[in-house]
Amino acid sequence: MPTAITPRLVLISGVSGFLGTATTLEFLKKGWKVRGTVRREEQADAWLEKYPQYRDQIHFVIVRDLADDGAFDEAIKGVDAVAHTASPFTFSFKDNVKDMLEPALKGTTSILEAAKREPSVKSVIITSSLAAAQDPAKGLDPGFVRTSAVWSPFTWEQAAKETIPAIKTFAERAAWDFFEREKPNFSLATIVPPIILGEALQPLSSLSDLNLSAAVVKHIIDAEEIPPTAVPVFVNVNDCARAHVEAIERARTNRYLLIGGDNDNCVIAQYLREDFPEQAHRIPTKGNPVGPHWSYDCTPAAKELGIEFTDLRTTIKQAGEQLFRLEKELPEKKQAAM
Repeated sequence: MPTAITPRLVLISGVSGFLGTATTLEFLKKGWKVRGTVRREEQADAWLEKYPQYRDQIHFVIVRDLADDGAFDEAIKGVDAVAHTASPFTFSFKDNVKDMLEPALKGTTSILEAAKREPSVKSVIITSSLAAAQDPAKGLDPGFVRTSAVWSPFTWEQAAKETIPAIKTFAERAAWDFFEREKPNFSLATIVPPIILGEALQPLSSLSDLNLSAAVVKHIIDAEEIPPTAVPVFVNVNDCARAHVEAIERARTNRYLLIGGDNDNCVIAQYLREDFPEQAHRIPTKGNPVGPHWSYDCTPAAKELGIEFTDLRTTIKQAGEQLFRLEKELPEKKQAAM
């Protein structure tokens, strides 16, 4: 097993995204140099404009399609570690297998193949999803204890008809199959988070730039009713980012379920009304709370990575403070387009 590595150079895919930016900042604060992949030059420019203090610690590589043959061959040269936070995804597709499933698999295996060919790589971490560790058919499944040993039971035939859960499952399985088959000289860890909440640290030009996870609070404000809770558990974005850094620095090979606590939009609405009383008139009170649901055990993440989880109230306060501030700072013409 590879030994722990000291901060040097890490390749981060999806560096300009919600989790990608948070993970990048964690690495930079710990003294790492970062080589970040973006799809467009404008994304790199916006990132440096927001964080000019890191200009000497980070540089960007354009990777327009993660599933292209050799997409990471140049970007990976000389790096000590890889954090793969990006995943090919679009709502515009005709064939689920060709347009979604196969690109996700290829994006994962191509970065692993590139890492195996690059002798400097000592540690790789891949962001998966809770979608790869649950059975949607069982619903809330009270009484069940979810651990990192749980896998979603999708078959390839089901994956051809499903979207996110099956894609995340097969992409992560492809990583572990590669690791077992090829036996590379680097450690491999996967992070399995549920919905990721908290302050959005990536460059934003309008509130519509918030991704689905970061926009949870936004969708509650000014709603007629509290929206249904999509996932009954959550993790803070900064905790998730720290888990990526710790798994690489400690050269861990494991699958880490990363859950910070229970999640309920009705509870989020209550916190928003209590912590931002001047905004309370905008927060709905009517909604359906989450009922009893499965529990979880994230002991490996706590013990092996040293992660101390941020609670929901603190997480929502961080997100709320940012959102209410951005409502004042962003141009009205951009907000009107939401």
